[in-house]
Amino acid sequence: MIQVDLITGFLGSGKTTFIKKYVDYLWRQHLRVAVIENDYGAINVDRMLLSEALEGKADVEMVIGGDKDCRIRRFKTKLIAMGMQGYDRVIVEPSGIYDVDEFFDVLHEAPLDQWYEIGNVIALVNSKLEDLSKQADYVLASEVAYAGKVVLSRVDEATKEDIKHTLSHLQLALEAHHSKRDIEKDVIMKSWDEYRDEDFDDIMHSGYQLGVFYKQFIDDDYFRSLFFLNVHLSLAMLKDRIMQIFNDPEVGRVMRIKGFVCENQQWYEVNATADDLNIEAIHDGQEVIIVIGEQLDEEKLGHYLK
Repeated sequence: MIQVDLITGFLGSGKTTFIKKYVDYLWRQHLRVAVIENDYGAINVDRMLLSEALEGKADVEMVIGGDKDCRIRRFKTKLIAMGMQGYDRVIVEPSGIYDVDEFFDVLHEAPLDQWYEIGNVIALVNSKLEDLSKQADYVLASEVAYAGKVVLSRVDEATKEDIKHTLSHLQLALEAHHSKRDIEKDVIMKSWDEYRDEDFDDIMHSGYQLGVFYKQFIDDDYFRSLFFLNVHLSLAMLKDRIMQIFNDPEVGRVMRIKGFVCENQQWYEVNATADDLNIEAIHDGQEVIIVIGEQLDEEKLGHYLK
Protein backbone atom coordinates (compact mmCIF):
# COMPACT_ATOMS: atom_id res chain seq x y z
CA MET A 1 0.00 0.00 0.00
CA ILE A 2 1.19 3.50 -0.82
CA GLN A 3 1.37 5.77 2.23
CA VAL A 4 -0.23 9.21 1.79
CA ASP A 5 0.68 12.13 4.02
CA LEU A 6 -1.37 15.31 4.22
CA ILE A 7 0.57 18.50 5.04
CA THR A 8 -1.86 21.18 6.18
CA GLY A 9 -1.19 24.68 7.38
CA PHE A 10 -2.83 28.06 7.36
CA LEU A 11 -1.62 30.69 4.91
CA GLY A 12 2.05 31.56 5.37
CA SER A 13 2.67 28.74 7.85
CA GLY A 14 5.74 27.35 6.09
CA LYS A 15 4.35 24.21 4.40
CA THR A 16 6.62 24.51 1.38
CA THR A 17 9.77 24.90 3.50
CA PHE A 18 8.80 21.89 5.61
CA ILE A 19 8.07 19.73 2.56
CA LYS A 20 11.53 20.42 1.11
CA LYS A 21 13.16 19.15 4.31
CA TYR A 22 10.76 16.22 4.77
CA VAL A 23 11.21 15.05 1.18
CA ASP A 24 14.98 15.27 1.55
CA TYR A 25 14.71 12.93 4.56
CA LEU A 26 12.45 10.47 2.70
CA TRP A 27 14.76 10.52 -0.32
CA ARG A 28 17.72 9.65 1.92
CA GLN A 29 15.67 6.67 3.17
CA HIS A 30 15.61 5.50 -0.49
CA LEU A 31 11.85 6.03 -0.83
CA ARG A 32 10.27 7.01 -4.12
CA VAL A 33 8.17 10.10 -3.39
CA ALA A 34 5.61 12.22 -5.21
CA VAL A 35 4.16 15.54 -4.10
CA ILE A 36 0.67 16.67 -5.13
CA GLU A 37 0.00 20.39 -5.03
CA ASN A 38 -3.76 20.71 -4.58
CA ASP A 39 -4.61 24.40 -4.99
CA TYR A 40 -7.50 26.65 -6.00
CA GLY A 41 -5.78 28.53 -8.82
CA ALA A 42 -4.73 27.53 -12.30
CA ILE A 43 -1.31 29.10 -11.64
CA ASN A 44 0.40 27.28 -8.79
CA VAL A 45 3.39 29.27 -7.57
CA ASP A 46 4.36 26.70 -4.93
CA ARG A 47 4.46 23.90 -7.51
CA MET A 48 6.90 25.87 -9.68
CA LEU A 49 9.17 26.43 -6.69
CA LEU A 50 8.95 22.85 -5.43
CA SER A 51 9.67 21.38 -8.87
CA GLU A 52 12.97 23.25 -8.91
CA ALA A 53 13.86 22.55 -5.26
CA LEU A 54 12.96 18.83 -5.33
CA GLU A 55 14.43 17.95 -8.71
CA GLY A 56 15.82 14.43 -8.55
CA LYS A 57 14.25 13.74 -5.14
CA ALA A 58 10.48 13.74 -5.85
CA ASP A 59 8.01 14.12 -8.67
CA VAL A 60 5.72 17.14 -8.31
CA GLU A 61 2.16 16.95 -9.65
CA MET A 62 -0.63 19.50 -9.53
CA VAL A 63 -4.40 19.46 -9.10
CA ILE A 64 -5.98 22.79 -9.99
CA GLY A 65 -9.10 24.26 -8.49
CA GLY A 66 -12.73 24.70 -9.31
CA ASP A 67 -15.66 24.13 -6.98
CA LYS A 68 -15.52 21.43 -4.31
CA ASP A 69 -16.93 18.62 -6.48
CA CYS A 70 -14.56 19.47 -9.33
CA ARG A 71 -11.56 19.68 -7.00
CA ILE A 72 -12.34 16.28 -5.42
CA ARG A 73 -12.90 14.64 -8.81
CA ARG A 74 -9.58 15.91 -10.14
CA PHE A 75 -7.77 14.82 -6.98
CA LYS A 76 -9.17 11.28 -7.29
CA THR A 77 -8.26 11.15 -10.99
CA LYS A 78 -4.70 12.21 -10.21
CA LEU A 79 -4.32 9.54 -7.51
CA ILE A 80 -5.71 6.85 -9.82
CA ALA A 81 -3.22 7.84 -12.52
CA MET A 82 -0.35 7.70 -10.01
CA GLY A 83 -1.40 4.42 -8.41
CA MET A 84 0.63 2.17 -10.71
CA GLN A 85 3.80 4.27 -10.89
CA GLY A 86 5.65 2.63 -8.04
CA TYR A 87 5.65 5.37 -5.43
CA ASP A 88 6.33 4.48 -1.80
CA ARG A 89 4.85 7.69 -0.42
CA VAL A 90 2.68 10.51 -1.72
CA ILE A 91 2.63 13.89 0.00
CA VAL A 92 -0.42 16.11 -0.49
CA GLU A 93 -0.05 19.85 0.04
CA PRO A 94 -3.45 21.55 -0.26
CA SER A 95 -4.32 25.21 -0.23
CA GLY A 96 -4.03 26.97 3.13
CA ILE A 97 -7.85 26.98 3.20
CA TYR A 98 -8.80 23.30 3.17
CA ASP A 99 -11.44 20.95 4.57
CA VAL A 100 -9.45 17.98 5.91
CA ASP A 101 -12.53 15.75 5.66
CA GLU A 102 -12.13 15.91 1.86
CA PHE A 103 -8.82 14.07 2.22
CA PHE A 104 -10.26 11.29 4.39
CA ASP A 105 -13.34 10.90 2.17
CA VAL A 106 -11.30 10.52 -1.03
CA LEU A 107 -8.77 8.05 0.40
CA HIS A 108 -11.52 5.79 1.76
CA GLU A 109 -13.31 5.47 -1.61
CA ALA A 110 -12.86 2.61 -4.06
CA PRO A 111 -10.62 1.93 -5.90
CA LEU A 112 -8.21 4.22 -4.03
CA ASP A 113 -8.66 2.33 -0.75
CA GLN A 114 -7.09 -0.72 -2.46
CA TRP A 115 -3.88 1.15 -3.42
CA TYR A 116 -3.43 3.83 -0.78
CA GLU A 117 -3.56 4.14 2.98
CA ILE A 118 -3.41 7.30 5.08
CA GLY A 119 -0.01 7.71 6.68
CA ASN A 120 0.12 11.00 8.55
CA VAL A 121 -1.63 14.32 8.87
CA ILE A 122 0.90 17.02 9.74
CA ALA A 123 -0.16 20.58 10.55
CA LEU A 124 2.19 23.55 10.18
CA VAL A 125 1.49 26.57 12.39
CA ASN A 126 3.31 29.90 12.47
CA SER A 127 4.88 30.41 15.92
CA LYS A 128 4.01 34.10 15.69
CA LEU A 129 0.31 33.44 15.19
CA GLU A 130 -1.73 36.62 14.99
CA ASP A 131 -5.35 37.05 16.03
CA LEU A 132 -7.66 35.56 13.43
CA SER A 133 -11.28 35.93 12.41
CA LYS A 134 -13.78 33.31 13.58
CA GLN A 135 -13.77 31.76 10.11
CA ALA A 136 -9.97 31.58 9.99
CA ASP A 137 -9.86 30.16 13.52
CA TYR A 138 -12.22 27.41 12.39
CA VAL A 139 -9.95 26.47 9.46
CA LEU A 140 -6.91 26.49 11.74
CA ALA A 141 -8.63 24.35 14.39
CA SER A 142 -9.92 21.85 11.82
CA GLU A 143 -6.38 21.30 10.49
CA VAL A 144 -4.81 20.96 13.94
CA ALA A 145 -7.58 18.68 15.26
CA TYR A 146 -6.66 15.88 12.84
CA ALA A 147 -2.86 16.21 12.98
CA GLY A 148 -0.61 13.51 14.38
CA LYS A 149 2.03 16.19 14.86
CA VAL A 150 1.78 19.98 14.92
CA VAL A 151 4.99 21.58 13.67
CA LEU A 152 5.62 25.16 14.73
CA SER A 153 7.45 27.16 12.07
CA ARG A 154 9.58 30.31 12.44
CA VAL A 155 10.50 29.27 15.98
CA ASP A 156 13.85 31.04 15.75
CA GLU A 157 12.03 34.34 15.08
CA ALA A 158 9.51 33.96 17.90
CA THR A 159 9.82 34.91 21.56
CA LYS A 160 8.70 32.66 24.39
CA GLU A 161 5.65 34.88 24.72
CA ASP A 162 4.87 34.46 21.00
CA ILE A 163 4.97 30.67 21.33
CA LYS A 164 2.93 30.72 24.53
CA HIS A 165 0.30 32.89 22.82
CA THR A 166 0.22 30.58 19.78
CA LEU A 167 -0.26 27.41 21.85
CA SER A 168 -2.97 29.10 23.92
CA HIS A 169 -4.68 30.30 20.72
CA LEU A 170 -4.63 26.77 19.26
CA GLN A 171 -6.10 25.26 22.42
CA LEU A 172 -8.88 27.85 22.61
CA ALA A 173 -9.70 27.40 18.90
CA LEU A 174 -10.02 23.64 19.41
CA GLU A 175 -12.21 24.05 22.49
CA ALA A 176 -14.43 26.54 20.65
CA HIS A 177 -15.27 23.72 18.22
CA HIS A 178 -15.80 21.10 20.95
CA SER A 179 -12.49 19.31 20.51
CA LYS A 180 -11.09 17.98 23.79
CA ARG A 181 -7.62 17.41 22.42
CA ASP A 182 -4.64 18.55 24.51
CA ILE A 183 -2.42 19.91 21.77
CA GLU A 184 0.88 20.64 23.55
CA LYS A 185 2.07 17.01 23.84
CA ASP A 186 2.03 16.65 20.05
CA VAL A 187 3.76 19.93 19.17
CA ILE A 188 7.31 20.10 17.78
CA MET A 189 9.06 23.41 18.53
CA LYS A 190 12.46 23.70 16.83
CA SER A 191 14.12 25.97 14.32
CA TRP A 192 14.61 24.31 10.93
CA ASP A 193 18.38 24.00 11.49
CA GLU A 194 17.79 21.93 14.64
CA TYR A 195 15.84 19.15 12.93
CA ARG A 196 17.58 15.79 12.80
CA ASP A 197 16.68 12.47 11.17
CA GLU A 198 15.09 11.21 14.38
CA ASP A 199 12.71 14.19 14.31
CA PHE A 200 11.57 13.40 10.79
CA ASP A 201 11.29 9.70 11.67
CA ASP A 202 9.00 10.69 14.54
CA ILE A 203 6.92 12.83 12.18
CA MET A 204 6.86 10.06 9.56
CA HIS A 205 5.23 7.71 12.08
CA SER A 206 2.97 10.23 13.85
CA GLY A 207 -0.29 9.12 12.21
CA TYR A 208 -3.40 11.23 12.65
CA GLN A 209 -6.14 11.98 15.15
CA LEU A 210 -9.87 11.35 14.92
CA GLY A 211 -12.17 12.86 17.52
CA VAL A 212 -15.12 15.14 18.12
CA PHE A 213 -14.98 18.30 16.05
CA TYR A 214 -18.01 20.43 15.18
CA LYS A 215 -18.02 21.45 11.53
CA GLN A 216 -19.38 24.77 10.30
CA PHE A 217 -20.24 26.18 6.91
CA ILE A 218 -18.01 28.83 5.31
CA ASP A 219 -19.12 30.51 2.11
CA ASP A 220 -16.92 29.54 -0.85
CA ASP A 221 -16.26 33.21 -1.63
CA TYR A 222 -15.24 34.18 1.91
CA PHE A 223 -11.60 33.15 1.37
CA ARG A 224 -10.30 34.10 -2.07
CA SER A 225 -7.17 33.81 -4.20
CA LEU A 226 -6.93 36.68 -6.69
CA PHE A 227 -4.50 36.48 -9.62
CA PHE A 228 -2.90 39.58 -11.17
CA LEU A 229 -1.06 38.79 -14.40
CA ASN A 230 1.65 40.79 -16.16
CA VAL A 231 2.53 42.90 -13.12
CA HIS A 232 5.27 45.19 -14.44
CA LEU A 233 6.59 46.79 -11.26
CA SER A 234 10.18 47.31 -10.14
CA LEU A 235 11.25 45.48 -7.00
CA ALA A 236 11.33 48.71 -5.03
CA MET A 237 7.86 49.71 -6.20
CA LEU A 238 6.44 46.23 -5.57
CA LYS A 239 7.77 46.24 -2.00
CA ASP A 240 6.12 49.59 -1.43
CA ARG A 241 2.81 48.46 -2.93
CA ILE A 242 2.80 45.28 -0.84
CA MET A 243 3.28 47.30 2.35
CA GLN A 244 0.42 49.59 1.31
CA ILE A 245 -1.87 46.63 0.65
CA PHE A 246 -1.29 45.11 4.08
CA ASN A 247 -2.00 48.49 5.68
CA ASP A 248 -5.18 49.21 3.70
CA PRO A 249 -8.27 47.74 5.43
CA GLU A 250 -10.47 48.63 2.43
CA VAL A 251 -8.93 45.86 0.28
CA GLY A 252 -10.10 43.19 2.74
CA ARG A 253 -8.02 41.10 5.13
CA VAL A 254 -4.94 40.12 3.16
CA MET A 255 -3.13 37.09 4.57
CA ARG A 256 -0.50 36.33 1.97
CA ILE A 257 0.94 37.75 -1.24
CA LYS A 258 3.09 35.52 -3.42
CA GLY A 259 4.28 35.30 -7.00
CA PHE A 260 7.07 36.32 -9.33
CA VAL A 261 8.45 39.52 -10.80
CA CYS A 262 11.18 40.08 -13.41
CA GLU A 263 13.72 42.92 -13.26
CA ASN A 264 16.73 43.32 -15.56
CA GLN A 265 16.12 39.82 -16.99
CA GLN A 266 16.34 38.26 -13.51
CA TRP A 267 13.37 36.47 -11.94
CA TYR A 268 12.50 36.97 -8.29
CA GLU A 269 10.17 35.02 -6.02
CA VAL A 270 7.90 37.18 -3.84
CA ASN A 271 6.45 35.80 -0.60
CA ALA A 272 4.86 38.16 1.91
CA THR A 273 2.71 38.12 5.02
CA ALA A 274 1.76 41.03 7.24
CA ASP A 275 4.98 40.74 9.25
CA ASP A 276 7.41 39.29 6.73
CA LEU A 277 8.50 40.05 3.15
CA ASN A 278 10.94 37.82 1.27
CA ILE A 279 12.17 38.44 -2.27
CA GLU A 280 14.71 35.93 -3.62
CA ALA A 281 16.36 35.46 -7.01
CA ILE A 282 15.32 32.27 -8.82
CA HIS A 283 16.03 30.66 -12.21
CA ASP A 284 12.59 30.95 -13.76
CA GLY A 285 9.15 32.40 -13.09
CA GLN A 286 5.94 33.77 -14.52
CA GLU A 287 4.64 37.31 -14.27
CA VAL A 288 1.90 36.83 -11.70
CA ILE A 289 1.14 38.11 -8.23
CA ILE A 290 -1.42 36.20 -6.12
CA VAL A 291 -3.23 37.82 -3.20
CA ILE A 292 -4.92 35.47 -0.71
CA GLY A 293 -7.20 36.52 2.11
CA GLU A 294 -10.68 37.13 3.46
CA GLN A 295 -13.38 39.15 1.72
CA LEU A 296 -10.95 40.67 -0.78
CA ASP A 297 -11.87 43.59 -3.03
CA GLU A 298 -10.41 42.75 -6.43
CA GLU A 299 -10.91 46.21 -7.91
CA LYS A 300 -9.13 48.01 -5.07
CA LEU A 301 -6.27 45.52 -5.06
CA GLY A 302 -5.98 46.00 -8.80
CA HIS A 303 -5.22 49.69 -8.28
CA TYR A 304 -2.06 48.65 -6.42
CA LEU A 305 -0.91 45.87 -8.75
CA LYS A 306 -2.00 46.78 -12.27
